[in-house]
Amino acid sequence: MKAMILPEFGAPLRLATVPVPKIGPNDVLLRVRATGVGLTVVIMTAVPGRVTSFPRIPGHEVAGVVVEVGSEVTHVGVGDRVTCHFYLTCGVCRFCRSGRETLCPASPGNVGMASDGAYAEYMAIPARNVTPIPQGVSDIDAAIAADAIATPYHACREEARVGPGDSVLIVGAGGGVGIHAVQMAKLCGGWVLAADITDEKLAAARDCGADALVDVRRGDLAAQVAKLTDGRGVDAAIDFVASRETLEGSLKSLARAGRLVIIGSRPTAVFGADSSFTVDPRHVLGSMLEIHGSRYVTLTEIAQTLEILRQQRIRAIVSRTFPLEGAEEAHELIRKNALVGRAALVLES
Repeated sequence: MKAMILPEFGAPLRLATVPVPKIGPNDVLLRVRATGVGLTVVIMTAVPGRVTSFPRIPGHEVAGVVVEVGSEVTHVGVGDRVTCHFYLTCGVCRFCRSGRETLCPASPGNVGMASDGAYAEYMAIPARNVTPIPQGVSDIDAAIAADAIATPYHACREEARVGPGDSVLIVGAGGGVGIHAVQMAKLCGGWVLAADITDEKLAAARDCGADALVDVRRGDLAAQVAKLTDGRGVDAAIDFVASRETLEGSLKSLARAGRLVIIGSRPTAVFGADSSFTVDPRHVLGSMLEIHGSRYVTLTEIAQTLEILRQQRIRAIVSRTFPLEGAEEAHELIRKNALVGRAALVLES
């Protein structure tokens, strides 16, 4: 089969012919139809330790068709369209059993990092990781949903707890995940302020329902938020950039009892700057602020996100598609912050 492989740490991806993976009794084999391309994959290629062995096939946002099932698999069958969960987990620890599987202490890592992923014609994955794609949801939309839409679904509902009338600041609102957070916060009833640094990304956020725009190029983030909210601040700030500047600005933008949700990650090895930020405990205590780390989603939340897509209450924003061999080109555009929304690889049937 054809696959884009990462031959060694820090190397560019290259197209190779490799064997179709073999599956175990609890696995399924997928014929990959579409794969989302986002910053997570770009980061994992450049941060030591994220990939457990080489060569590795990246890719975790997948839509595919089941072509083979292991002998112990009963909940999916050949011909089913499925997407998958990003984390490899044990399924039996207290975190897995309480719906917090992203904290599984026995996890060996992630799809596309600790196991081969979806930048390939075929992909093997534990059957417990897959969930069906509903009729009416396209392959590209389903692939994007598995992370770029499900992640803001969790962040808005469980961490930011966005409700009708809440004001919500989305930082990095034109990016591959942030653009869907704008829509999700609106779906939850929020009044959305979208912050970004290019005209194209701000326009896309406006097109997706943002009520106000914050052009970070024009000065202090918190000052602009204060002006747009008549000095009150926002009930929640969800930061998909997570630089020192955006995190401190988001915290200063919160109203009393506000919630800061951190989703972005900017490793020094990739971005060349320390993203640690300063927190004044008197400010947090005095205004009873909350700081949340939001780490991906549950498998149930992926299924719920797919249902929202089926109901057409949210739309996947994919600005560019590439063939399998175009993965490195897509990565370079992400490194340059040159993409609005998400990119995807589309494989021939």
